[in-house]
Amino acid sequence: MQENKEKNSYRLALKDKILDAAMHAFFMHGIRAVRMTDIAKELSISKRTMYEIYKDKEEVLYYSIIKYHNQRMAYLTDYTNKGHHVIDVILEAFRLKMKEVRTVNPAFYEDIMKYPRVEDYILDSRRKSIHNFLEFMQLGVKQGLLREEIDYDMVPIIFDAIGKHIMDNQLLRRYTVEQLFTNFFLIPIRGLCTPYGVEVLDKAVVKIQ
Repeated sequence: MQENKEKNSYRLALKDKILDAAMHAFFMHGIRAVRMTDIAKELSISKRTMYEIYKDKEEVLYYSIIKYHNQRMAYLTDYTNKGHHVIDVILEAFRLKMKEVRTVNPAFYEDIMKYPRVEDYILDSRRKSIHNFLEFMQLGVKQGLLREEIDYDMVPIIFDAIGKHIMDNQLLRRYTVEQLFTNFFLIPIRGLCTPYGVEVLDKAVVKIQ
């Protein structure tokens, strides 16, 4: 009985380690360049053990993305709950994304939508997050930071279109993260802000650049 418990505990820990090692490799080299053998070698386990836990690379990628997404959302939820206002949270989310993009191989973003299960998860997550996003924007309106007359239903569509344009045209290879942030994201965010919100935004941006 004890032996089985130890074995199960080891397998659970190993499942998590595989996801961490895989995500690091995917970020560094792009997804297509990483093989199951590479991940197994990094963890000093056999390829057979890898395939006993995850059936293929897409499954590893799928659960890696879920874990990464959940960790990011948990961090931002905790950050919000510590009393930060809406603009602080928006900029913190962008700061995290900028930090990620600086260290991630552009091939990762080019590869990720080539895996149907992962693409479905990402698109479904976006759809599910819209309700929370709209509530978040209304909080910004109540805080006097965001303009009341904006149709916030359109905002996620606008930012999705911006993100798709950046990916489709491989702009990460042509411009720095700072250039993309300033020209593609910061300008639309400023357009959502009240005069007071713009003042708060400008002060906050100086701190993260």
